[in-house]
Amino acid sequence: MNYLNTIKTIIILGIVTVFFSCAGDGSGSNTGNGKQEEQTGNGFNKQDSGTETYYLIPSPEELFRFIHDGKLKFSKSIVNPSDKLNSYISTRSKELNFGIYSADLAYVASFSNYQLSVDYLGVVRTLSDEISISSVFDKNLINRISNMSDKPDSLLKITNDTYVDIVSYLEAAERQKTLAQIVTGGWVESIYVVCNLIDSYEKNTKIISLLASQKVIIANLMMYLKQQKDDDNVKLTIKDLEPIAKFYESLKTKTLKEGTPKKKNDNRIIVGGNVEVILTKQEFEVLKNEITKLRNKITNN
Repeated sequence: MNYLNTIKTIIILGIVTVFFSCAGDGSGSNTGNGKQEEQTGNGFNKQDSGTETYYLIPSPEELFRFIHDGKLKFSKSIVNPSDKLNSYISTRSKELNFGIYSADLAYVASFSNYQLSVDYLGVVRTLSDEISISSVFDKNLINRISNMSDKPDSLLKITNDTYVDIVSYLEAAERQKTLAQIVTGGWVESIYVVCNLIDSYEKNTKIISLLASQKVIIANLMMYLKQQKDDDNVKLTIKDLEPIAKFYESLKTKTLKEGTPKKKNDNRIIVGGNVEVILTKQEFEVLKNEITKLRNKITNN
């Protein structure tokens, strides 16, 4: 089963970032303080003895959807400025910041900011050329972007469709190392945006709950990265993520249901579970500091 066929079996929930998401059928909801239901939707996979192991990768759409639920306001100052695009020289910095800008696009589009969405689509398109995935921006997509109205549905539809195209392209081209970097950049930016929109910690809110549930997500992300650890650039990314991964490992959890990987009838093994994660005020401040430090390291590189 290839990735595109997997996508066809799930329901896409609203907007997802252009090239970075994993919302799906049975997708986990987050309630309480970090409760995460088992997710069986989008993910990135590896083949293993006739089975596929799906590493569930986070969805900026889900994070930004909870921003609305938490009544957090839009802030243009929080996204990575588009004029920094030309400062990214190395392949690694371009791929990571491709993920950064893709998450920023999901963020601005989720607030129906039409002009800024157009600007960030342009940034993503330009950067896609520099990392050799510009073929995804075919004539049909370019025409859709050019004719895009300022209606929210138009913004969301284009970002979602483009995401599906880019992931299937990278999977088909066996460019998992590039995909790993893009996914990492998108996850870091998503957590950074959410953390820095919170003025003050409030226990048991949906936003804090969602941040806490990233304990499962970053474990999956690290496993996916380690599948590509023969690449020197990916090794650097793993090293950069380790402080945050260790932080999440230290968070206390409570198992609500069986949390071990479960083999599905279609030979899929889902890495994830149903757990409750506790994120205290002090731990939130640590997370905010660490994710800001890493995000700034990526965007200022």
